[in-house]
Amino acid sequence: MDGPLTFYGETIGSRLLLGTAQYPSPQVLADAARASGAEILTVSLRRESGRLREGQDFWGLIQGLGVKVLPNTAGCHSVQEAVTTAQMAREVFGSSWLKLEVIGEADTLQPDVFGLVEAAKILTDDGFRGVPLHDH
Repeated sequence: MDGPLTFYGETIGSRLLLGTAQYPSPQVLADAARASGAEILTVSLRRESGRLREGQDFWGLIQGLGVKVLPNTAGCHSVQEAVTTAQMAREVFGSSWLKLEVIGEADTLQPDVFGLVEAAKILTDDGFRGVPLHDH
């Protein structure tokens, strides 16, 4: 499985996707993103925009890296919460790509598979394009 990937007509040279959560500082995140060569960063609107000023600083940092943003619905425990978060993320990040997550079990973070299917149907009907990933 070498070589570039193509999603929805866009070719991505690196198969590495990098998350943006839990870095000790914005500078460490930026350094890691640059060093990794990843062309896609996953970003959770729920985690990154809780404090207005910090959310703006974070978004400026991501834009400055010149990478594609893959919004995700991390931390969502219901279909409605995931749909609302995805719609807000599309507005904020300007992307219809989505890494969809609906948590079914809070302790293990196992997905709610029925909720995922329901949310996926709603969101694809609304023009979202899911990126198939498995990260657990």
